[in-house]
Amino acid sequence: MKKFLWPTIIIAAVIGAWFWFSRGSENLHFDTIADQGADHVNDIAGVNYNSNPPTSGPHFPVWAKRGAYTQVLSDGYLIHSLEHGYVVISYNCDRLSAGRFIPAVFAHEGEDIATSSASPDLYHLTFTPPAGMSWLTPENPPDKVVDLPERFASAPCQALVDQLTPLLNSYQRLIIVPRPELDVAIALTAWGKIDKMDSFDEARIKAFASSFHNAGPEKTTE
Repeated sequence: MKKFLWPTIIIAAVIGAWFWFSRGSENLHFDTIADQGADHVNDIAGVNYNSNPPTSGPHFPVWAKRGAYTQVLSDGYLIHSLEHGYVVISYNCDRLSAGRFIPAVFAHEGEDIATSSASPDLYHLTFTPPAGMSWLTPENPPDKVVDLPERFASAPCQALVDQLTPLLNSYQRLIIVPRPELDVAIALTAWGKIDKMDSFDEARIKAFASSFHNAGPEKTTE
């Protein structure tokens, strides 16, 4: 009867793989964005990106490394990270409202969505890196150029960050960063790919990250 054992195991493995792939596919949502190139420049002030957040295009020679950042980062750094295969989770706490994904204890019924006071120019900076500088980290961020709106310091916002941060344990190339100019609560970006959502969906975020993690056009070892 042993000669029938291996075919049975193989069939079971195939069925199991199909089952898990199907479950992951159900949670995968994204739009493909036209590639705007990958030029390294020191000035992105005149660049018009074709999505918010952008998923490709001219960017700084310095990139942001893995971690949860507490200040806004220019697109010039983040696009370079995408080129290296990072997935970026951007969030906008000005878009948090009652009944979306914050626990009820934090919800304020009838609360209006605030309008961001950050300038779009923040993402279109001119930057000349110091000699020998290649990357940023949360412990060594760039100079702050704008204060985040008050809601980013609120309990609901911290609750969202607390939901997002554990995802860093699952992916080596993952960035979590506030983005006041975002038109939804959460946006996921990889090179040429984007998914936007109004609520925290762990399965959906993991499906996106697992599909596009470390899949950028420039293969690097970090």
